[in-house]
Amino acid sequence: MKTRLIRCAHLLLCTVLVGAATGGGAIILHYLLDIMQELTFGHTEAEHPIVTDHSDTVRRVLVLIAVGAAVSIIWFLLQRRTKLVSVKAQIRGETPQERRPGFLRQTLHSLTQIVAVGAGAPVGKEVAPRELGALFAGRLADLMRIPQTVRPVLVASAAAAGLAAVYQVPVGGFVFLFEALGLALSLRNIFTGAILIFVATCTAHLVIPDAPTYPVPQLQTTGESLLLAVVLGLAITPLALWFRAASQRAESRKTTNRNVLWRLPLVLALVAVTSIFLPEILGNGRPLTQHIFDAASGLSSSSSRLDATALSQALLYALALLAAKAILVVASLRNGAYGGTLTPGLALGSACGFVLTGTLILVFPTLTQLQPGAGALHASELLGIAGLLGAVTFLSLSMNAPLSACALILGFAGQDWRAYAPFAVAVGTAWGVKYLWMRLGNKTQPSRRP
Repeated sequence: MKTRLIRCAHLLLCTVLVGAATGGGAIILHYLLDIMQELTFGHTEAEHPIVTDHSDTVRRVLVLIAVGAAVSIIWFLLQRRTKLVSVKAQIRGETPQERRPGFLRQTLHSLTQIVAVGAGAPVGKEVAPRELGALFAGRLADLMRIPQTVRPVLVASAAAAGLAAVYQVPVGGFVFLFEALGLALSLRNIFTGAILIFVATCTAHLVIPDAPTYPVPQLQTTGESLLLAVVLGLAITPLALWFRAASQRAESRKTTNRNVLWRLPLVLALVAVTSIFLPEILGNGRPLTQHIFDAASGLSSSSSRLDATALSQALLYALALLAAKAILVVASLRNGAYGGTLTPGLALGSACGFVLTGTLILVFPTLTQLQPGAGALHASELLGIAGLLGAVTFLSLSMNAPLSACALILGFAGQDWRAYAPFAVAVGTAWGVKYLWMRLGNKTQPSRRP
């Protein structure tokens, strides 16, 4: 009994230390992102949620082109002799390199991702804190001689804690741990994951605020929101499945040889030039997502007639952002960039919801009334709801993790229990369509003869 208590105390101490280290890593990445945004845009997201607003076009284009050349050299040198180790490989730990990857190499790799995103690379920043957390967990587990049976639990929990800490979404990180990272459900794993994520989130909160990333109105469970959830669940599924397949294919064929020295700078230069006309494509997706919510709220009017011209212009611009962001994310990943697809997927989903719903409003203007108190939603309210529902629908499929997507969006947007039903309907509809799609695809494939 005494020996068991000592082992539990030993594991608890290691868990707390890993959580503190992971939270500290999130703080370092947060500061680095601020530095890069100050350099590129002249301010940070804390000052302007759409960080591209009030920025100098020439400055941000030149910085991204220069950073593109620099990060391509760094990633080429980091991968010249050995592969970089992913989070899942560190959790798996089947080889000595996976169990103990080069500390400086992996740390520099994570920092380089943040430098690229801060300069405007169109990929997500969430992989860096996950990789850093996993790296810290592996080193501390070895230092404290944690049993090999427990080591993967700490590494996986630290990876989820990195995500939770950098975005201040502990519930989302906890769900992500068991669903997306595939950690088995057990009392030991639940307590270890919960404590580590809690400590990491609290540590990072010393610097990183816990305010919602996207300050949007509270989603209500109404007939309109539930019906819209069904419509978007049906319509967005093919786009989300395409993005998942395209990004996975790009990752599997990522350029890591000498060609990265010209391919990645070329792609990021293309991103920089495109941003002259579509600045919200820059960064991890937050500028695009916030633009969608701002565009929705900006369409409110005291008039009883919908301003079709303003809505049409907003839809065309959102459609251009959607197409450019999707293509450039995939192109960046294919040609040597490292980063996530979580926040880009969220941005693409919100844009999809906005464009599809706005098109329906134009075609069927009687869907909404703009007179307050008339019993129907304002067009701006409906478009804001569409942005949220589109984001959770798209993300549930692009991540292949419906519960994680719901939990993360609830945290990102500061939503409470009133959003549960619309989210569940949207995600459930999308996954039903995905199931039927896969069944139909299997039936249409020719059977192989033995």
